[in-house]
Amino acid sequence: MKSLSALRSPKEESTPRNDGPDKTNEEIESDLIQKIDLSFVSRNDKQFKKVGGFHPSYTNQCARYWYYLFEGVEMETSFSPQTYRIFDNGHAVHERIYSYFRDMGILVAEEIPVTHDDPPIEGTADGIIDFYGNKLIELKSISNEGFEYRRIYKKPKDDHFRQAQIYMRCLDLDQAFVIYENKNNQQILPILIDRDDAFIDKLFNKYRKFYKNFTEGTIPDQPYKMTSKNCSNCDLYSHCWSGVNGNKKEEYEPF
Repeated sequence: MKSLSALRSPKEESTPRNDGPDKTNEEIESDLIQKIDLSFVSRNDKQFKKVGGFHPSYTNQCARYWYYLFEGVEMETSFSPQTYRIFDNGHAVHERIYSYFRDMGILVAEEIPVTHDDPPIEGTADGIIDFYGNKLIELKSISNEGFEYRRIYKKPKDDHFRQAQIYMRCLDLDQAFVIYENKNNQQILPILIDRDDAFIDKLFNKYRKFYKNFTEGTIPDQPYKMTSKNCSNCDLYSHCWSGVNGNKKEEYEPF
């Protein structure tokens, strides 16, 4: 057994030492936060993005947005460190809920590559469970306020509804669980929805029109005002309104 003096002997430091000017505990804590935030800087980088199909995970972008993605465009992300931590937490939620379904013996598949020819679609469905028959699962983490709203009205967010409908059609499934986990207390809310073929047909017809713009080389006009929320929140805002391949229009609101 080691002596007490041996246990107290200095060891090689594995963490940064405060060899500079004296700092208060608060300053050291702040410094750690800053260093963690700086570790995300490299994720905000310009990259060339070109898709071969519509992505169910973002379903409500305008025709012009999809034209650029099908053609290929340089995109620059500008997410905050906190936003990246939210993304990472969402990925962790997926893995944890998958493990529950594995332990229950009902997880049929996870992270399923999905494609569709007409209109072209490519994406990754969260999974399928065998619970009163095979059902799609889409896993979402959500704020307490959003969770309570979904719990009261028993209705997924519109984007999540569209996403699940697309995957049900592509995977030939009749029902889906959109499963929300409350970020505040880890409560789980499964919302079971049926496939709505009339809704999907209407959505796919819209996608076909969007894709036709690309195949015919016709760049759609901006459907929104430059100052609209739809445009200001778009990651192609600068490219779209820079005067490159487009006309600046501000006369009308979203259709």
